[in-house]
Amino acid sequence: MLSPSVVLFDLGNVLVDIDVNAFWCSIGMNTRAEQEPFFDGYEILTRQYETGLISTKAFLNNLYTLFAKKFTREQLQLAFERVIVQPIDGMVDIVKELAKTRRTALVSNTNELHYTVSYARLESLRTLHTQYLSYRLNVMKPDAGFYTSILHDLRMNPSEMIFIDDLEANIEGARLAGMQTIRFEGVEQLKRKLNRLGIL
Repeated sequence: MLSPSVVLFDLGNVLVDIDVNAFWCSIGMNTRAEQEPFFDGYEILTRQYETGLISTKAFLNNLYTLFAKKFTREQLQLAFERVIVQPIDGMVDIVKELAKTRRTALVSNTNELHYTVSYARLESLRTLHTQYLSYRLNVMKPDAGFYTSILHDLRMNPSEMIFIDDLEANIEGARLAGMQTIRFEGVEQLKRKLNRLGIL
């Protein structure tokens, strides 16, 4: 197995804790019954936003309409941003150490609002050398096009890259693209695996 020269980090639940229910709690819809009439529409709009099919303005306008103008756009934006919770302890140190000797990048299904909030809060994002973001690439993991975009940009053998993600579907997509992978299960587990590879 090659020693990776590129380390690719997922964002949610790898570098930062995510609480998808924080949106609903923030607008006072705490039960599934309250959420049910809006849930599918919210999911569709979020996926469109994370694929870059709609702008931030359009996303907020569509949410405003979805919720029958019950909340202001500002309230909806704040609620949506609360999905991003806090940095995962210990990850910034790993990123900073690897960035000294390897090329590092963010590989995330995300959107402009969540990325902006994360960038402001996470030192790790400001340490990474580059970003591959679904809303900019117009494709989401685990679609093969996401991984192809990375390979096309870096112009390297995929076996020289290691892809770190918490979701098995995304890990499998990276494997199929020829990348080495680690399914993230915690900071200590990640350290052990990176140590075995001789890169941490």
